[in-house]
Amino acid sequence: MAFKWLYNEYGAPVTRITTILATDSEAFTFGEALKLASGKWTKATNGVAVAGFANQTLAAGTNQYLDVIQAREGDVFESAYTGTPDATFLAGANTVDVSADGLTVLASDVTSGSFSILEVNTNKTTCRLKVKNRQLS
Repeated sequence: MAFKWLYNEYGAPVTRITTILATDSEAFTFGEALKLASGKWTKATNGVAVAGFANQTLAAGTNQYLDVIQAREGDVFESAYTGTPDATFLAGANTVDVSADGLTVLASDVTSGSFSILEVNTNKTTCRLKVKNRQLS
């Protein structure tokens, strides 16, 4: 399960960005966490500010625009989590990181990430979160 936009706490609709190019020769998966580097979308990595999430799957190519859901204040997302959860991976954890695949939350890394956890569902290994450290805020 990749990142999925659920709602905005202030009632705002989802905001999409469709005017920025994807990094050449990089493939993207729907729901993947992204950042901007050199003016183009690329996969978010551990410890960086997240700008948004891919709103489409895109094969590697050149000069392609990527449809992205912008991470904004008040936006709540849902994602699966991976890794053995740290003891502090609970509601209220506010420095949880993205996993290496960019599609899930890394529950074992709660020290320098962009995510603030609102709810953890251990039965489904999912969580609801907000992007605290946003690149485009």
